[in-house]
Amino acid sequence: MEKETVTTLLSGTGAQAPRLCRVSLASLAVFRLGFLILGAATVWRDESADLRCNSTQRSCLLACWDEAFPISPFNLFLLQAASLLTHGLACVFLFPSLDVQGKGLGGQSQLWRSGLELRSHLVNLLAKILLEGLFVMTFHSLYSHYPETLYFPPSVSCPEATRCTIQAASWKEAFSLFIAVTSWISIAVAVIALCLVIREMLQTAFSACKISPMGTPLLRSVHLPPSKWDFTWKRSSNWVPV
Repeated sequence: MEKETVTTLLSGTGAQAPRLCRVSLASLAVFRLGFLILGAATVWRDESADLRCNSTQRSCLLACWDEAFPISPFNLFLLQAASLLTHGLACVFLFPSLDVQGKGLGGQSQLWRSGLELRSHLVNLLAKILLEGLFVMTFHSLYSHYPETLYFPPSVSCPEATRCTIQAASWKEAFSLFIAVTSWISIAVAVIALCLVIREMLQTAFSACKISPMGTPLLRSVHLPPSKWDFTWKRSSNWVPV
């Protein structure tokens, strides 16, 4: 797998994005994946085993955990990583490398960044921002602060009141905050790239509206089939155009 493909997969952006933005997004993705692997082997190795409860019933322990965590922060971040990698894989097929694009466009390779390519790049960045934002906002809405103690009142699944303490809660909170911060940084970088592509689209639109000194639009330099008004008529005996 070539370097350009790996960068596209990890960053979730095509070659149209600024190089610095792509490298930054790819680096953040590597940090997150590495931190998830480290967390799975350490603080998130067995979440239920980290609970110390006043009840020995397994059903009470699980009921207390499910009440406090509809979805584990670690599982939420794993789902986020899987979604972003799926998005990056789609970008690999949507945005082929520069060499492939240049061969496909032939003589018009200088215009490949305009039109449909820019719009596709814009939609791609919006999708990445929405994906990142959806997961990080879900995390903040569910876990504004990682709890150290859990309490579950008596219920059908657990007839006695259960109080549990989470071991290594501070480490788990630090882990969660690190992933959330990298998500916010990725959103900021993607927003910068989005602003740049919007500026480029506006510049392309303005240049298309400019008029040359002779009154001919600049875009007429693109080769188009001649119309009947492009012929030069020369007066002759039979008024035949030449």
